[in-house]
Amino acid sequence: MLQEDTLLEHVQAFRSVDKRIPPNAVPIATPDEIYHVDTQPDPGTQKEIVLWDDILLAFKHAEHVRHKTRVVPFLKGKDFTILQPRRIAAVPNIVLDVIVENSAVDTRISSSQDRQLQLECLTLSSDGEDESTRNDKISSNNLTPTSDATSAHSVAKDDYSHIDKPLPRAVLNDQSPTIHDIPTLPLADNDTEPQLLGPLIISTHTPMEKDLAQITINANQGDKDSQVALGDMYRDGKGVPQDYQVAMIWYLKAAEQDHPISQDRIGEIYAHGLGVPQDYVQAMEWHLKAANQGHAHSQSIVALLYYDGHGVPQDYAKAAEWYLKAANQGHALAQCNLGLLYYEGHGVPQDSAKAVELYFKAANQGYAPSQVLVGLLYEHGQGVPQDYAKAMEWILKAANQGDATSQCSFGLLYYVGQVVPQDYAKAMDWILKAANQGHATSQYIIGSLYENGQGVPQDFVKARWWYLKAANQGHALAQYVIGLLYFEGKGVPRDGTKAKKWLQKAADQGNAYAKMYLNLLK
Repeated sequence: MLQEDTLLEHVQAFRSVDKRIPPNAVPIATPDEIYHVDTQPDPGTQKEIVLWDDILLAFKHAEHVRHKTRVVPFLKGKDFTILQPRRIAAVPNIVLDVIVENSAVDTRISSSQDRQLQLECLTLSSDGEDESTRNDKISSNNLTPTSDATSAHSVAKDDYSHIDKPLPRAVLNDQSPTIHDIPTLPLADNDTEPQLLGPLIISTHTPMEKDLAQITINANQGDKDSQVALGDMYRDGKGVPQDYQVAMIWYLKAAEQDHPISQDRIGEIYAHGLGVPQDYVQAMEWHLKAANQGHAHSQSIVALLYYDGHGVPQDYAKAAEWYLKAANQGHALAQCNLGLLYYEGHGVPQDSAKAVELYFKAANQGYAPSQVLVGLLYEHGQGVPQDYAKAMEWILKAANQGDATSQCSFGLLYYVGQVVPQDYAKAMDWILKAANQGHATSQYIIGSLYENGQGVPQDFVKARWWYLKAANQGHALAQYVIGLLYFEGKGVPRDGTKAKKWLQKAADQGNAYAKMYLNLLK
């Protein structure tokens, strides 16, 4: 057990362990071995996480993190790739083992240095509250991404390319940004191919804790639905401690009865590397079992794996084939992604009319990404008559669902002023909704609005605070701008060292302007 004084809020307890010591031979942690690293809310889930870079600052020879005999995996996104910057889930009141080359020579930074690094992303908030007040407000949500329990499909909330185009910081006062060319989504800054939306993990209705005993009895008696429900509880940590291994045991019991939902769950476990090494081959094998039984969610994931070439050779034609199977069952995400394939002519003949038809099918089911696409079609008159009122109507449908990317998109309509009269204040209102959900591009735009005094009084301190939120999620443009703020001394004292640090982060992601300024600072 941990000592009373180690149970601190918003920190993760670590101690270094020599990798030559077998996991089952590691002794219980003592108080003098424990070192605390600050946690922060994950941008997507607001669950507490620890950044791998912060662990490396504290334990510079760190190789990986372990909890007892289990390796703690890096958190992964909806496309099964490790999130950047790399991060792990915080485990409250637990000492995690940082496995190092040689614990005797491992170097740690001081607590004061670590605290200064954390202050980089705290400073003053938009309403002037101090750091301790903000920390008290951090909430704790479930880390595992799940869909709404009442939904038949998993809704992927990804960035859209039309709002991830760079906002030109230097000319925001006299030049409006270009929204997009429709409709590839989402695109990273350096991507050349459209990326399809990936399904999140499906979750069934979560049983109440009082039902746990009866569900366990039913599961032990071989009821496959109860076995899946119990597996979901252990996977999500609902009513029981989160334990992916136990979840897998129950899923396998149901899978032995050829239960497609359990096969789908096992596929997700392997695809995301939850408690097991990430294995796309195994993920494809299990999803195919479910997909061949007509399970729409697995059919959609099989398509995505073919599209990305994960676990199988990349094959757009097979991706289209499997998306069609799911789309014909009314699977909204599959309809949207199949529409994108038709729009791009990947695996199917290029057919804009068919793409538009599929976007509308998904949008009419309330699927937010497709609603935005339909809105953009009306805005640009592509496949439908140009109609700004309908464009606003469809994008607003998505934004009113609380979808962060849709809210940002709606705010940009006011920012640009092409569909409606330009109104920076209204743009701020909508984009702020998305920024408060951790949407990095929105946080960057809010920073731009504060820096340029658009819709709000000019405030370099608040601008930097919002830029930092985006930059700490790996947003290259925000990192570049923070470097310039330190370089120019706007809202902060001029600091060449910090300027170089942030410009280097942006340059490492291919930002050409950051590279130029780095050369000036040499």
